[in-house]
Amino acid sequence: MTVNGEAPVFALEWCRRLGASPDTLEPLAGGINNQVFRCRSGAHWLVIKGYTQRQAKHHDRFKAETEFLHYAQLVAPECVPKLLYSDQEMQSVVLEHVEGERFQEGTSPDPTDVNHAVAFIRRLNADLELARKHVSGDAAEGFLRLTDHLQNIDQRIAAMGAEHLPIHLRAKAVEVIRHLKRRLERLEEATQEQIVTGRCDDALDASARCVSPSDFGFHNALSTPSGVKFLDFEFAGWDDPTKLVADFDLQPKVPVRPRKGMLSDAMPSPTKKFEDRYSVLFPILELKWGCIIMTLLNPTRWAQARSHTKDITLADALRAKMKATLLHLPKD
Repeated sequence: MTVNGEAPVFALEWCRRLGASPDTLEPLAGGINNQVFRCRSGAHWLVIKGYTQRQAKHHDRFKAETEFLHYAQLVAPECVPKLLYSDQEMQSVVLEHVEGERFQEGTSPDPTDVNHAVAFIRRLNADLELARKHVSGDAAEGFLRLTDHLQNIDQRIAAMGAEHLPIHLRAKAVEVIRHLKRRLERLEEATQEQIVTGRCDDALDASARCVSPSDFGFHNALSTPSGVKFLDFEFAGWDDPTKLVADFDLQPKVPVRPRKGMLSDAMPSPTKKFEDRYSVLFPILELKWGCIIMTLLNPTRWAQARSHTKDITLADALRAKMKATLLHLPKD
């Protein structure tokens, strides 16, 4: 909701409450799921973040982020921005403005930065009893079953198409969708074999879950003089630790090198069972990331992106992503 096509109501209302002039509002990088601004209140900049209601029945982004930040400020306060105010009715928060540099897309963080990430996850999971008192929800798509992850991928592929795309991209889009489907079929067969032979359980016991920032990586981080500050916890909650590790390893924008098992040392007593589950889940999530990269093949996501980007820019971006996806995913 906006006022006269200007800043959203929630941002204007926070300016009023904070005693900040709406003229100081500046948009910051956000996504389809949220809107982010900064404003000046006195001598300080503050960040205002609002959450859309899309798919709230599946995962409450406002609740996830506020719970996570309250907890993180207890156990790892130097790793996250301070949560200053929140308003459930407006589905928005006010955060400390962190001065720092974004990690450049396509680059890799250095070992010191990776150690910051490992230490952050370790501290989040050092006292799970304390964590349960502050974090109540599951992470977004925090499935306990391997087969649920496969079903999620199937649903993502089923939502893809080519008819909404510019004509010159449709043939390549059909090729990519067929490749994703074939890859899914192979993974379904391989995963079922692992389950049937007892090499890996389908379901993870809920008691074995960890606290996860979700969508965790250096694409959601700032480099500051005091260390790395991690951002954006709207998908956070309780999750399969092997999923947390594999997603961190697979995050494509600011990839870690080497990628396999980088966060495993942060998990409580990693065992062979953990390693076996990781080896099965990793290729499944690798395919899921391929689907995420190919999200513009979903007509709804294409329409949403068009509201922010010119068609020609979208087409160029999609062409590059389709080429990268075909090169990135294992061949059948």
